[in-house]
Amino acid sequence: MIGYLTRKVFYRNLTSELTEIILTENGFSINQPFGAKPKLYNWEDLQTIRFSDNYNEVIVEKSDGQIALNNNHIGWYELIQYVPSTFKEFDFKYVAELIDSLKSCGVCGIVAVKENKCLVCETVAWNEEMNENKFDYLKSKQSEFYSDRISNGKEVKKIAEPEHGFKADKNWRLYILIN
Repeated sequence: MIGYLTRKVFYRNLTSELTEIILTENGFSINQPFGAKPKLYNWEDLQTIRFSDNYNEVIVEKSDGQIALNNNHIGWYELIQYVPSTFKEFDFKYVAELIDSLKSCGVCGIVAVKENKCLVCETVAWNEEMNENKFDYLKSKQSEFYSDRISNGKEVKKIAEPEHGFKADKNWRLYILIN
């Protein structure tokens, strides 16, 4: 699974799965890659929204069929946080527990670390079991993560900003030096 920010910014041309879910005023749209027309879904037109058995997909049922939205789609984590409470079969408790369980990523600064891996930048989170000290590890991983932007002369943000439904860590630090 390629991370959201990585797919969106750095590897757009290398990725075949760039489906993006974008919240709208009355529902959401699904934007598939390579010029496909976005499909709009209004909350009021949907019959049910529920998770798959393994919680890796959201199943959306409409009168003319159903669609499955995979958790590797950009915006999936934002979507699950904004499903209206009128959908009684949706597991809101799971969503709250999932979002509350996420930890901050020292590399990208987004609160998106699940099972020791960041859902945004795909970096393994530094932990006590690593032989490298935390500062050196984070500096090295930040250098890798931002290398394309740096080599292209683009500025790298020195503060983390919320990303696709994930919060930003206000205490995050950028350790790499940028000229």
